Amino acid sequence: MKWGIIGTGNMGQVLLHALTSSHAVDQHDLYLYNRTFMKAYALKRQYQNVHVVQTVDSIVSECDIIFLCAKPKEIIEIATKLKDEVSEEQTIISITSSVSVEHLESILPCTVARMIPSITNRALSGVTLLTFPQHIKSDKKEIILQTCKHFSTPVEVEEEHVRIASDIVSCGPAFLSYILEEMIQSAIRKTGLPKEQATTLVEQMVIGYGKLFKENIYDFSSLKEKVMVKGGITGEGMVALEDSFINVFDHVFDATHDKFYTEKEHIDHLVNEMNP
Repeated sequence: MKWGIIGTGNMGQVLLHALTSSHAVDQHDLYLYNRTFMKAYALKRQYQNVHVVQTVDSIVSECDIIFLCAKPKEIIEIATKLKDEVSEEQTIISITSSVSVEHLESILPCTVARMIPSITNRALSGVTLLTFPQHIKSDKKEIILQTCKHFSTPVEVEEEHVRIASDIVSCGPAFLSYILEEMIQSAIRKTGLPKEQATTLVEQMVIGYGKLFKENIYDFSSLKEKVMVKGGITGEGMVALEDSFINVFDHVFDATHDKFYTEKEHIDHLVNEMNP
């Protein structure tokens, strides 16, 4: 089976690394296309046996499963271009939340799906979010699921929850990085702790924190209770945190959902215009 990636930007490269490093896909079976050819070709320095092609048509002629790793508008444009070239046996997968399986089904004659990756997949960990059309063949669905299991925990998500799930899985690492960087900067401002040392302390704390969950030692509540001794210093810090942090993610999710629905409305119009 041959696999194709159209678009070798950040998430295209994450997917490339996850597929090959987990041995889900052999490099010889992987084809890359990018609008800027040399950007894709440069990846051969690390992934020597992948195929880099100069046209989208070459991906279509060679590959059974094709990932569209581009911006939403570009995904619709690519899908529209491919609709007369793909066969019913092929599978095309979008990696962005605002392009639904319904959008792809309205354009393409082949099997479609949506897979939203996370930067954590780069470490062969984390979650991939999957949405399938109602009548997808069981064997094709199983291929996608089993492939994702090599480098992530695949989770099927309904259309109504895809944005919030993506906020947690895909945007979450950036949100948490911001919070942790704020912890580092505050430590530096308040105490003069060297930046390098503060950064090392936070990084190692996060690594250990993740292992507590991976090994099922604690859940969120029990971990907090274990650290926060009643009347202790952590408790005082928690009071201050609660006062300043209350409902902050309500605002974050309001912002991401507003952007999502605006983008989705634009995609709806674009699909109708390009595929009347």
